[in-house]
Amino acid sequence: MRRRRKTPGPLILILLGAVLTLGYCTVTTFGANSPKEVVEQFYRYEQNGDFGNAWELFHSEMKKRFDKSDYIQTKNHVFLGHMAVSTFDVKVGDTNKINRWTFFNGGPVFEDVHEVDVTLTFESQFGIFEMHQKAYAVKEDGAWRVLWNYDFEG
Repeated sequence: MRRRRKTPGPLILILLGAVLTLGYCTVTTFGANSPKEVVEQFYRYEQNGDFGNAWELFHSEMKKRFDKSDYIQTKNHVFLGHMAVSTFDVKVGDTNKINRWTFFNGGPVFEDVHEVDVTLTFESQFGIFEMHQKAYAVKEDGAWRVLWNYDFEG
């Protein structure tokens, strides 16, 4: 009498599905592969009120400017509190590569920087507001990180 071998087909499919799902989530959450992707991810977090994860995508120079808890509290206070918005629309434009860019007057100079135009549209208790902002993406420790322009300071 021949023994029939059991095939663990369903178990393999479940494990394969879990591995693929985990890999996809890791790449889409933590692995922005381009300057535009990191800016898009940053503003997706902001749209969802997840200012803590948005802060994590800042370059270390931005983190020097904003303590994480202060950033979260201020963003919640201004946008959700004063303006009474629960979310906002975001339009992320194309990137413009800049060879050399200064973070602020007398501050660090970065090379291989990507400037990204961002438009935020808020429907607030005061009406509809559009805010135009330039975000900058720079690689730090092999990952794209977000900066804002502070070159206006004297």
